Amino acid sequence: MNPSEDPNRLRREAEQWWLRLRDRDATRGDAEAMKQWRARSPLHAQAWDEVARLWQDLDPVLRQAVRRDPGLAHPPARRGPSRPARRAFLGTAMAMAAGGAAVAVWPPLSLWPSLLDYTADFRTGTAEQRELALSDQLHVQMNTQTRINQRGAQAGSAAIELVAGEAQVEAAGSGAPVIVYAGAGATRARQARFNLRYTGPEVCVTCLQGTVDVQWAGAQRTLAEGEQVTYDDTGLHAPLAADTAQVNAWRTGTLTFAGQTLAEVVDEINRYRPGRVLLRNADLAARRVRMRFEITQTDLALHMLRDLYGAQLTRLPGGIVLLS
Repeated sequence: MNPSEDPNRLRREAEQWWLRLRDRDATRGDAEAMKQWRARSPLHAQAWDEVARLWQDLDPVLRQAVRRDPGLAHPPARRGPSRPARRAFLGTAMAMAAGGAAVAVWPPLSLWPSLLDYTADFRTGTAEQRELALSDQLHVQMNTQTRINQRGAQAGSAAIELVAGEAQVEAAGSGAPVIVYAGAGATRARQARFNLRYTGPEVCVTCLQGTVDVQWAGAQRTLAEGEQVTYDDTGLHAPLAADTAQVNAWRTGTLTFAGQTLAEVVDEINRYRPGRVLLRNADLAARRVRMRFEITQTDLALHMLRDLYGAQLTRLPGGIVLLS
């Protein structure tokens, strides 16, 4: 075996890259250098994906641990310049999860892209959409604030991972299925068009044409056209009838809300608008909203919330708006 591709060595190097990208002094150049390291071989990519997935999965646990014991936010010193001991690595990860040095990875109020965004194989910024033709059998349209990684093909299948955001996928093959991983599940299809949304704790899959199979922890649901299913940490839920026009609306440049809470509307506005809208009124947040607007007119949408629902707008520098 080539020593440079020893799995244990690659794992340690991937851990070092993970730490470097979570350092307060990390730069966009560091992220680009990591991408070049990851692209050296499939084994490099596999090592990075395993480390990144592990610490992303652990992050909620680490944050909760730090809240219970703030002393965990002060990691022990490293035992060497390039290879921390396991305890130091865990302590550093906890400190980063506490938030103080994670600004570059999770920017405050999501006011700019994180370094992890730049390490994705494909990404879109705020209000940006993008089309990908990844193979003859796999075409993808990415919505705003979306990150996608390519995954190794299995038995001729084309595979990607939706790390975060929303995408519409067209599978146009009669042989091995297209596979889209998202969260802890996977969606498989041969001749189909489907939409995946992963903007919170749950993944939502909507079949728009053909049939798709959604799998999670051994469970499976087969969706026909017009059906939708969600899954999260609690499991794979039962399929429901979907409002396909609403699911498709982002592809036509519009957003439609029919009975969602105002808090949900604000969350969606923040996906398409630079800066950040902060909702500071719990009663207002729970109001049910009916409205439609172009994704390029989010400021007009804020005025609609003011005029239709009595919200007070306070504008601050940096595109920050307080809604109360």
